[in-house]
Amino acid sequence: MGSLLPCSWVEKPMTNTAQRKIGTPNPTSHAARLELVVPFTNPELTRTAIRAANRLGAGLDSSIRLIKVQIVPWPMDLHQSPVPVDFLEQQLSSFQSEIPTRPEIVFSRELESGLTGALHENSLILLATKNRPWPTRTRRLAAHLQLAGYRVLLVSTEKGKHHA
Repeated sequence: MGSLLPCSWVEKPMTNTAQRKIGTPNPTSHAARLELVVPFTNPELTRTAIRAANRLGAGLDSSIRLIKVQIVPWPMDLHQSPVPVDFLEQQLSSFQSEIPTRPEIVFSRELESGLTGALHENSLILLATKNRPWPTRTRRLAAHLQLAGYRVLLVSTEKGKHHA
């Protein structure tokens, strides 16, 4: 069974990445003033980030872009998913939100370039992380995004602890 979402391809010249976006925005749809981006990390952390996005966007003209970057290893054609697209769509549709949410799947060779290629200049990225004494993958991703000029809000999975 094929994907029910519209697809578009984006080739990036002079880089080793290309992206396939599934669920691209409808040009006639209303663009929210506050775009909250929640990158899919794992189910638990993604749920935490979506809850934080719901609290942050409550009562505002806001929407959530839930972005799953699916890594495609080098031997494979970048235009083919190593994971069935139907499974990825089902995985993203399992997340509930109180504000409008648009799931997107991006296929890329690298997580960082795939995610930054899908972001807009004024995106506010929400990442949930567990507090650890060492730098976690999520904290390293947040640092990479901040160095690239994006606004990132880190949300701790422990109650009462939020980091900007």
